[in-house]
Amino acid sequence: MFALPEDHPQIVMTEEVPAPIERAWVARFEPLYLAQWWRPKGYVNPIVEVDLEAGGRWRISQRDPEGNEFAFYGRFEIVEEPRIAVQSFTSELFPDLPSTLTTEFVSRSHGTTITTTHEGPSMAWRQGYLRLGALERMSESSDHYGRLLSQLKPR
Repeated sequence: MFALPEDHPQIVMTEEVPAPIERAWVARFEPLYLAQWWRPKGYVNPIVEVDLEAGGRWRISQRDPEGNEFAFYGRFEIVEEPRIAVQSFTSELFPDLPSTLTTEFVSRSHGTTITTTHEGPSMAWRQGYLRLGALERMSESSDHYGRLLSQLKPR
């Protein structure tokens, strides 16, 4: 489910996953798993680096079906496992338009609610991001994430 607040340059995605909060957290940020789910259909992530701590850096190199590679990168500002991670987000395609990702996890009786807020510098940023297919790409990644969670064995 997506929300586009009228007064903030944000895209808010809420996911309900049938997995305990600890498993949802690990699948979200562990590089091995992140490489599998954080991608549009047909893309691969040959490089995934994550230093999951406040001040730690992250970088993902993505390859599209035509073989073009580009990277996303940033720094973790806040990490409170397994509840919240706040990270800067920059695309090397648009380095002058950094944004922020806030991912919040809430344990529920049926699993975990994950709310991801992607906030940019302006409403024009959001409009451009939406025109580039942000909702479709986020939905595809969410689908990959759900499939990955269903394949992970409980501990």
